[in-house]
Amino acid sequence: MASQKQIDANRANAQKSSGPRSMESKAKTRLNAMRDGITGQVITLSEEDLPFFEKLKAELIADLAPKTVLELRLASGIAWDTWRLDRLRAVEMNMYALGNSDPDNDVECPDSQLHTTMTSAVTFAKESGKFALMSTYEQRLNRSLHKNLATLRELQAERKDSFQRDLNEEIHIARANDLKGLSYKAPTRPGPNGFVFSTAEILSAANRDSILYAARAKVGLPSCKIQFDGAYESFDPNRPNSGLSVAQAA
Repeated sequence: MASQKQIDANRANAQKSSGPRSMESKAKTRLNAMRDGITGQVITLSEEDLPFFEKLKAELIADLAPKTVLELRLASGIAWDTWRLDRLRAVEMNMYALGNSDPDNDVECPDSQLHTTMTSAVTFAKESGKFALMSTYEQRLNRSLHKNLATLRELQAERKDSFQRDLNEEIHIARANDLKGLSYKAPTRPGPNGFVFSTAEILSAANRDSILYAARAKVGLPSCKIQFDGAYESFDPNRPNSGLSVAQAA
């Protein structure tokens, strides 16, 4: 362990760094308060942390692509839990940093890397209860995050399925009108699943549906004589680029 002289010296050095003292330094550590537009809760973060939080939240919500209020709230909860997990990991690192700066945790060792490792071990042993609590907290956050993500995906899948059902019904009506030589105009009322479409949307979707139908019928013919000819005969799942023509593999 460290000698009494080293301990006294470390304590003296620690007294020299007691946080911000000037008004300018203290102003930099002040918390900024803002009200979250989704939950209505007041958020208090430092000037340094706030832009990172806003960026993370905006990017995650954009990636999750919520379309309804419930989906938006779930996406927001996922963003919050992600931020909390990141902050928890930072707290763990800070605890080790504090332990390394604590004179009482100092270990007499000539090798600097080994000294840091041993001091971290002392910190973990002394603060094992706090580290265990942090581990439990992390597990709960992970469960909450994945539960919200699974619920969001289920809602989005259900919404997309309902959207497609309403869209398909209008496509069939539009194609039936076309076969009869009649014009089509999308109804202003919602479909059975609550979706409303414009005439342009339905006509565009019907046109694409017809093109895909014709394409599938064409591809379904047995005689493919372009770059895919012979692909199945040479297919080997264990060989890279298997199933591709020479032109494709190149």
